[in-house]
This record gives sequence, C-alpha cells and structure tokens, in this order.
Amino acid sequence: MKRSFSGRTKLGKNPIITVYIPADRILEGFSLAYVLAKIEKKFGGVVSVMTSREVLKVIKERELDKRLEEYKNVRYSVLEKVVESVECYTIKSLEKSLKNIKENVVLVEDTQAVLLPYTLTDLNEAFLEHVILGVGNLKVLKTEEYLANRIPLILPYARVDRADVIALSHVLKFVELLDAEPILPKTNCRINEIIKDLVLQVALKHPELTHTMLKSIEFFSP
Repeated sequence: MKRSFSGRTKLGKNPIITVYIPADRILEGFSLAYVLAKIEKKFGGVVSVMTSREVLKVIKERELDKRLEEYKNVRYSVLEKVVESVECYTIKSLEKSLKNIKENVVLVEDTQAVLLPYTLTDLNEAFLEHVILGVGNLKVLKTEEYLANRIPLILPYARVDRADVIALSHVLKFVELLDAEPILPKTNCRINEIIKDLVLQVALKHPELTHTMLKSIEFFSP
C-alpha cells in the first residue's frame, strides 16, 4: 500500500481516500476497502466506499458491512444512476469503472486519492484482450492517471496476482464474496475464456512474464 502512494500523492492530515468497487470486482474491492480502513484508522483517515446500490446490497446481504464499519472510519458514496452488470471483457470493465469514477468523483468531497481494485492478473487479461481480440482501448491500462483537480487514480493491486487477493480474503474470512457475481446480471462470456486461461497458464508456468507483459503496451499503442 505504501508503494502505491509513494511518488503519487502526499496525503494530508486526516485524509479521505475513495475506493471504487465495481460489480465484477466485489471481492477485490471489499478486501481493499477493509485493509485500507484498518490502516487509516491509525492516521485518522477516512475511507469512502464508492459503489452502486446493487453492489452495496450484495455486501449488506452477507452482513459484511458490519466488518467494514468496525473501524468507524468508513462512509459510502452511492451511485444512484448506475445499473450494474458483469462485463465479459476485463478491459471493458476497466473502461466502465473509469467512466463511473470520472462522472461521480465529485460525490466524495475533499478526497485525496481514488483507488481501483484491479489486479496484475486483470491488467494482463485486458492487455491480451486488446492485442488478440482487438477489444477496448489500451489507454485504460495507465496506472498513473489523474482525475479532476489532480486527484491521483491508483491501482494498489497492479503488481499483485488475483490469486493472492483471493488468499487474503480467506485469511480475513469474507471469501463468501467469491460467489457474489452470479447474482448480478451477466451475459454469456465464453468468448474471453481463452484469454483468462492463457494468463493463468503464464502465471503458473512463467510467473516472471506476468510482470513484464504490460511493458509492451507502448509498442501496441497507436
């Protein structure tokens, strides 16, 4: 977490940090908000969970909102006009998340940073979806982007495999969010399964490549 903020922003006293939780990354987003709330409790920081009412309902139905609020420094910024669905393509999920954040970041007054819960695995999937299938825009893979008023957009999991985040959820005992996606509207996503399997195989057989793959972005960018 410290590395994520280093060189990007200097948090002031009692900072407000926003965590955006998209519909198809509920487990990752909740894990991030929970860990951040625990850390910021020591520094008087506030964690603002920005998400849709549908996602918030998933969290509350599992009574995990009580776990999140136990540090008493969490608040919610609910996106009322967002109708959630699970995207087939990771790169499309990123595009939608960025759009929602840019249109609604004003909801979180005085926020000093916005965090997105996409992992290294997600970024590699998105990269290959664009290169192999021609889906999406590579610009969404920039991990050093700034929003209005120079608010940094940070991906703390950008160097962390999805499997490690899932392992963390087991340790923290809210792995039940793994089955959250099916209760949200979802279309047939078989077409991108080959990409997900390819990234998985690379992670298992050549894990060093998962950290170098994204360095090819500039070559493929127009």
